[in-house]
Amino acid sequence: MAGIHVVKGGPMMVEGLPLGRLAHDGEAWRIEPVAPPPVGAAGICRCGASGTMPFCDKEPPFACFEEEPASGPEPAPFHWDVPDPARPGVALKPNGPVRVAGGVPVTYGEDPIPSRDRVSLCRCGASRCQPICDSSHKIVGYRD
Repeated sequence: MAGIHVVKGGPMMVEGLPLGRLAHDGEAWRIEPVAPPPVGAAGICRCGASGTMPFCDKEPPFACFEEEPASGPEPAPFHWDVPDPARPGVALKPNGPVRVAGGVPVTYGEDPIPSRDRVSLCRCGASRCQPICDSSHKIVGYRD
């Protein structure tokens, strides 16, 4: 089944969905395909310390970083158009979150995240409302 499982303190495990990278196309965005993960990679890095970015280079049980308990408000609804919210898609925003569109099922640990047409998932590990992005990547200077 296609979906995303966010491992607490570890990577995002993307299953059954093509992965893209957002790129500027003039004033608009386009999605470029991302090569499949290298052998042994488990998913998309959420700590920013992987040597095989954007993929995690740790082995299970991962323990890549210590996640702080949620302490911030959930961000307002997202209004971007790429990837298209009418169909399932996953795209890495440069120096930012993973954009997920099309009601893709997402779990965080054992808990399901309420289904929505768009969600941005944290890749920097600093969000105060994990696994949802709260734009902390801008403050901590996350670069991929």
